[in-house]
Amino acid sequence: MKPVVSMCMALACAATAATSAWAQEETGGGSFLDELFADPSASPMPTPTPQADGGASEGAGEDAGELQTIAVEPLREPAPAPTAAPPPRGRQLEEIVVTASFREQDIQDVIGGAHVFGGQALDKAGATGVEDYLIEVPSVSLQKSGNGTAKISMRGISNVNESDLGYADGSPTTGVYLNDVAIQGSGVFPDLNIFDLARVEVLKGPQGTLYGEGSMGGAIKMVTRAPNPNEWELRGAVSASRTEQGDDSWDGRVAVNVPLAADRLGMRVVATRRHTGGFVDYVNLDRPDADSEDAHSLRATLGWQALDDLEVEYMHLNDETERDQFPVVDVGEEETLINTREEDQYAITDFSINALTLRWSLPFATLTSVSALYDTFRDTRRRTPVLQGLLQTQFDQLGLTAPDIFSNASTHVVTELDSFSQELRLVSHGGERIDWIAGLFFRDRNQTFDQEKREDAVPEDPTGLFTGLLGGFNPLQGRQEKGFGDEVFTQYSAYGEITWHVVPEVFEITGGLRAFTEKIDFFIDTRFYGVEAFLIGTNPDNLDPETQTAHIYFAQSLKTRGLLPKLAMGWHLTPDHLLYASITRGFRSGSANVYSALEAGPPIIKPDYVWNKEIGIKSSWLDGTLITNVAGYHIDWEDIQGTVSGTARLGAVPTDFAGDLGVV
Repeated sequence: MKPVVSMCMALACAATAATSAWAQEETGGGSFLDELFADPSASPMPTPTPQADGGASEGAGEDAGELQTIAVEPLREPAPAPTAAPPPRGRQLEEIVVTASFREQDIQDVIGGAHVFGGQALDKAGATGVEDYLIEVPSVSLQKSGNGTAKISMRGISNVNESDLGYADGSPTTGVYLNDVAIQGSGVFPDLNIFDLARVEVLKGPQGTLYGEGSMGGAIKMVTRAPNPNEWELRGAVSASRTEQGDDSWDGRVAVNVPLAADRLGMRVVATRRHTGGFVDYVNLDRPDADSEDAHSLRATLGWQALDDLEVEYMHLNDETERDQFPVVDVGEEETLINTREEDQYAITDFSINALTLRWSLPFATLTSVSALYDTFRDTRRRTPVLQGLLQTQFDQLGLTAPDIFSNASTHVVTELDSFSQELRLVSHGGERIDWIAGLFFRDRNQTFDQEKREDAVPEDPTGLFTGLLGGFNPLQGRQEKGFGDEVFTQYSAYGEITWHVVPEVFEITGGLRAFTEKIDFFIDTRFYGVEAFLIGTNPDNLDPETQTAHIYFAQSLKTRGLLPKLAMGWHLTPDHLLYASITRGFRSGSANVYSALEAGPPIIKPDYVWNKEIGIKSSWLDGTLITNVAGYHIDWEDIQGTVSGTARLGAVPTDFAGDLGVV
């Protein structure tokens, strides 16, 4: 394997570190049939996914534990007036304030596993993406594919169905928020290039009561720095690195705060740009170090103190990533990093958010309104050897290796997702005998997709004679599939949480409940050509004589209602030691199974749930110079959405498959 040598430099107000990491691509996936087969001719580069739980198993229905220490850059408050108190015996850690329960709270008072990173600490560490934020967190892992997507797992709860197909691949199991905007959902999750954060809060265990669908393993909340209406500020960072026998990489980022009206109006603008050099040589394309990536983002936030008790904030974010080829090598070429395939592979992702947040301080509570529009455009082309996989399964019955006939297979997929969400939340000011939260949430999300699959190793009909006579059934053509579809998701929910301070500052009980209803409508319309048309067309029901193609139309609808309860207790043994216990429920939406059209699995993937039972103790020692948090938990995962292996049918032709979505 090529050795990696990195050199780094830092400018302006932040120091950054340049790093190099292997990326992994999940083979298979990309169209209606692609997930049935894995590419036996490619060997993905592994991506380290650190597990910091001391090797403890985190599977469903198993007991697990975690031990963590917190060493972060805290959210700094103005220094209090000096007093005559004696100095502490050591360097005391400052209070770390989070908003996990939608009100400011010391992290050591939060019931449940939590971890927080301060923005300055992230900047100094050279953090440039979600992976950099999460790599140090116990019980959390992140798996990146080679085409710019990411999958997050908490406490072993992960979407094992998920692919980079972009549609009909199940919902995520970790909630991801940028400020108060939920950005997880159907479609691939982009690795955002976020800079100038105030902090990143990681909440472990199901957060269904307050955060809803998708947060069954936990939730991640990235909080950006707010505009300051009174001070100019300029901060930035530049880094560069070189990979031996690879390409150069560099990264630049800048943040500017602009005061517009004293005490009333301010704006903050953040921009980043990054180039990651490649290291895999696509020799038959004469493209050394072809797997490069370019990314840039722009974020602008306008903060307005409209009235003494009314804050208005508008945020716009645009994040674009373009990857040229993927870090995948041939089997046996893991040391030389060579790929001999000829497919033109790429992935382009354009993600944007527009969010308007209103905070109105009432005499008894704070009313917050969050209106958000976000959309994702993704254009990908990748290797998907469906016919070669089918050929190999037939040869497997003879104990032989199939000849590499269909050696240049790819699928082009374009997805466009548009989502609108509205949340109204009323939070008591706190400090009373009874504190409470009440909220309403609505989301409407629509995603369209188009896909075309080709087997370019198949010679084209040079005269067009056979195509004129046989139409889509002409075997001498590269096109194998062309289809489109639509996925619509609508959700309504209401939630509430009450905390009773039975003995103020000593013992408290919290109860919460979220009620929701949601509906998913899905359809896909695919026409098959060439060799695939012959296979699919062996079932007469799939024939379309008007277009001279084989045709499959698949549509499903799923409606779900449910409750997500929470019960927790906290006992402050002393001001520095909190003993807690909790039981919480998490939820993930169901989806349609497009592979059921091939007699592979059920037509509907039902929702699944988790119950998390947890006890823990949070302690501060030696005048606050040492913090230790210990937690033990037991997870019950009901009706897991998983991958099923079995037999599919391409028309009358049975074949082994893997990658079908189902419930296990």
